[in-house]
Amino acid sequence: MKQQRKVIHVELKEPYKGKRHYYFGSITAIYELLPTEVVGVSKESLWNVLRNGEHMGRKAIVRYGTLHTKQSNRGKRKEANNG
Repeated sequence: MKQQRKVIHVELKEPYKGKRHYYFGSITAIYELLPTEVVGVSKESLWNVLRNGEHMGRKAIVRYGTLHTKQSNRGKRKEANNG
């Protein structure tokens, strides 16, 4: 079974610490790494405007996306080894 996770892509129009593309698992995580001044929109405002899946601001483009992964058995014990 394939797994799907939401991902938030922040594309900055001006690089911050040498990077323009950042990927996050939540809106809150964005602001733990990037200052509001760099993103160009506050966390509270982003909650409201990102409902459409994309926010195009003066300083950054923020998009919701889906990360598709394949389920693995890594870290799982086989029943035969439990005995």
